[in-house]
This record gives sequence, C-alpha cells and structure tokens, in this order.
Amino acid sequence: MRNIMSDSFYLNKMAVLSNYTEDYFTYKLLPEYGEGTFTIFKIIPGFYLSFNNFVMKNKIINCDKKYELFSQTRMKIDYCLKGKVLAYNRKGKVCVSNKGKTSYYTGVENLYTVEHFDKQYESITLYGYINEIANVFEEIFKVKKKSFFDFCKLVNEEKEFIVIKRDTTAIRLVNEIKEGLKNKENENTRLRAIELLLYELKNFKGNKRRKEVYYSRSTIDKIIDIERYIINNLDQKITINKLSSKFDISVDILKKCFKQVFSTSVYAYVKKSRMEKGKELLKNSDKLITEIALICGYNNHHSFSKAFKGHYKITPREMRKSG
Repeated sequence: MRNIMSDSFYLNKMAVLSNYTEDYFTYKLLPEYGEGTFTIFKIIPGFYLSFNNFVMKNKIINCDKKYELFSQTRMKIDYCLKGKVLAYNRKGKVCVSNKGKTSYYTGVENLYTVEHFDKQYESITLYGYINEIANVFEEIFKVKKKSFFDFCKLVNEEKEFIVIKRDTTAIRLVNEIKEGLKNKENENTRLRAIELLLYELKNFKGNKRRKEVYYSRSTIDKIIDIERYIINNLDQKITINKLSSKFDISVDILKKCFKQVFSTSVYAYVKKSRMEKGKELLKNSDKLITEIALICGYNNHHSFSKAFKGHYKITPREMRKSG
C-alpha cells in the first residue's frame, strides 16, 4: 500500500534517501535537479512536518503518470521562509508564494509544474492524508473530524490556490518550529506543529479574508516570458511601454503582475539583472569595462560605473581586483 512519502514525486523522482532515524528521514536532491534537502519529521501517526531547504536548477514538470495523483486526499500547508515559487496543477490552477506567505492545498492531484525564482527556497510544510490526520486528532485530541473536512472545503472553494500573509501567531509558531529543528528539540517541534495545525483549523476562515489575489495563468505566463526577454536583452533599451507593446499586455497589469510574481518593479529588476551580469563578467572574463558596460545596457563606462558603485558600494575596477 502506498504511503504519503511513496506518493511524492519530489521524494521519489528528484531525491534520494540519505539519512534516517526513529524521528525523521532526510532526502537529498539529485544533482541534475539542484542541491539541498527535504527533512521529514513524523509528528504523530499520519501527520508529518517537512523542512525544505534547496536550490532548484530549472523548472520542474511532472509528466510521470505514476505520480499524477495521490492515493488518498492529501492536506498540505506550506510556510515559505525564503525564496519564491510559482506552481500550476494540470487544470491551470495557480499558486504564487514567497517569504512570509502560507499556501494551502487539499486534494488528490499532484502539482504539474513548479518553478523557483530565487536561488534558494526554504519552507516548513505540514502535511498528510486528511483521513489519517482527522482520525488521529479525534482519537488523541478529541478534535472532531468535521473540523478537518470543513477546512478542506474552505481551501477548495476558491478558483486559485489560497495564499495568505502570515499573522503574528503563525509567525511565532513557525519560528519556534524552525528553532526547535535547529536545536534538535524533537518533542518541542512536535508540540508546536500540532499547535500550528490546530490554529489553522480554528482561524482559517477568518484569515482567508487576507488571501492573495492572482492574475490569470495566461497573464502570469506573459510575465514569465517578459522576464526571460529582459534577461536575454540586457544590452538593449528596455522600457515598460516597449514591453507592453511587444507582449500585448497593458502597462498597468504588466507593472502590477510583474511585482506580484517577482516582488519588485520592472525597472528595479532590469537594474539588478544588469548589475549581476556586470559583476559576473568582471569576475569571470577579461572583457574591458567599456565592453561590459555596453553588454549591460549602458552607453559608456562612466554611467555603468556610477550605477555599479551605487549598487555594490565599490567600483567595477575594485570589484575586478578583488577577484
């Protein structure tokens, strides 16, 4: 019989078991996908906590029929601590989450595509099969099963995945869990995880009013295409009006959706990307600073040097000398 871990596309296709004890399993991401780990703690029978800390190389697409569906209805609550993720299911339902946000899912469908935009992604996830969790919580804590099924109903009644900015109580509990994991305080971690799930059950309906509002998948796909265009054309003059015209998207939606997906403005993203490209070329090539300036979209080395020093607090020449 398949269990929650044998159902996982991530754990079975993208990672390998590297360590385990009575309390936890650690899976290491395979090199072709990136680097990092998923450490899974057994909180109580049927209820798990995962600490995820990894760098993903590329967009992940789940085309494996074996991992298209879970064997039972699954509950998953992901508390993002670092990074940003964009995910779709096969029906095009969207999830965009980043630091300080919590995403919710219940159902039998595995995610179809997942893309991480920042170098590192770190999160704490509560999950398990909903029937198993409901049974054990009713038996041990006298929490009625109906509370869990009502929770699932609230999660699934929205068009897109629900993502909510964490409140002070959730922030405190998540931080205490992370501290417990760091200090190997297994019993404290278990207690805080149970407390956090009970808090979610009791407060989700009210907290849901703070949910993020998404743009459509087609609009988000355009924004992803725009970001790739920016990265591949840093030497060109890039304006919002030009991007709006080229990708057939209004200026207002472009600005707002870009900020939702990448947590910064278009112009700030262009400048940051140019600075990162310049830094890379200074450290890893013998190109003249004048040539690097042109590659990064600046007309001359003076304007490039001024922008570079404003960003990194040292000049391009000093950066090159530092190795």
